[in-house]
Amino acid sequence: MARPDVYILKNRLTGEKALNDAAFAVPAREMLRALNVDPGNRAVMMKPNVTAGAPRNSGIVTHPAFVAGLIDYFVEDAGVPVEEMYVGEATSRLTSQAQRDLAWARSGYTEMSREKRVRLLELADFGNVRVTPGNTVQLHNIGISRWAAADNVFYINVPKLKTHNLGVVTLCGKNQQGVMIPVTERHLCSDAWRATFGRDDRKKQGRAWMRVEDHEAWQRTIAHMHWDVYLACQPDFNVVEGIVGRDGNAFYQGRNFPCGLVVAGQSMAAVDLVAAHLMGFEPANLVYLQIGIDRGLCPPSIDEVDVYQVRDGEVAGLIDPDLFKADPPFEVYRDIPADYHKKDLFDEYDPNAEDFQITA
Repeated sequence: MARPDVYILKNRLTGEKALNDAAFAVPAREMLRALNVDPGNRAVMMKPNVTAGAPRNSGIVTHPAFVAGLIDYFVEDAGVPVEEMYVGEATSRLTSQAQRDLAWARSGYTEMSREKRVRLLELADFGNVRVTPGNTVQLHNIGISRWAAADNVFYINVPKLKTHNLGVVTLCGKNQQGVMIPVTERHLCSDAWRATFGRDDRKKQGRAWMRVEDHEAWQRTIAHMHWDVYLACQPDFNVVEGIVGRDGNAFYQGRNFPCGLVVAGQSMAAVDLVAAHLMGFEPANLVYLQIGIDRGLCPPSIDEVDVYQVRDGEVAGLIDPDLFKADPPFEVYRDIPADYHKKDLFDEYDPNAEDFQITA
């Protein structure tokens, strides 16, 4: 089997320029241009992480300006008609149109879509394709969005570089929960709980009782689910937005860091392996990667991946990824007693705030 290729771009802007829209859009476009990504006469659907409509500068969502940069590449460089460009995310069919509109607007995607003249898709409205890929462990008959599964659509997974209180990282694998349709089947945190602990009333007590080994058992279950979804649907391409990375619990408790990173590649597993490495996580301390390796779906180590740098609009050659590792490494907050001592590291983000403080 050929070694997978992963590409890293480092945006070296500092100060205010490191956080303006161009700091997100320009590297996104530069990455795809350097790789000459070709959708092959297909429509393009991008699936960012638009978690609960968090504000655009919260560090919680894939920044809309980053997606705008990807759109500029496809329309202006690759010649994809703008009417064949789409940005998709899924909510419940029970979510009102007003709530959907608010989520898109708060995260900055409504404004971006109007500026770029691209359509925002509510993936739940278009139904699914049922997939039974075989060799699965937890999920065996998986509903996948018709947009992600269609042969005539180039599906790009565009996650955020951040940690998560259950999966430990939120990268390409977890971002694919958003292409699971119907939405009632993608509540994997709750489903993994039931599969791990049964219908346990302790969930009502929160996680105060949970030991590290209990949490890791829960991690293993949801990791299997994420790799099962990978078997059902493999993105055509993956681009991680790490211009601003976020640690903590994935939501409103954490820290934002101006990493200036874009991590990209065709192999979802290899991209996640490299992105996790840059955050400070390795297979030895990340259950998600351990499970992928044990199932033969993920390279056994970063040494089995060819990592290239993109610089000045070109692929500059093989690079030691350690040059781009976060220092200090990202810290996860799992909401369990073993992590309580970390709580003072993180800020509580006010979801009604327009701006967010960036840790220098």
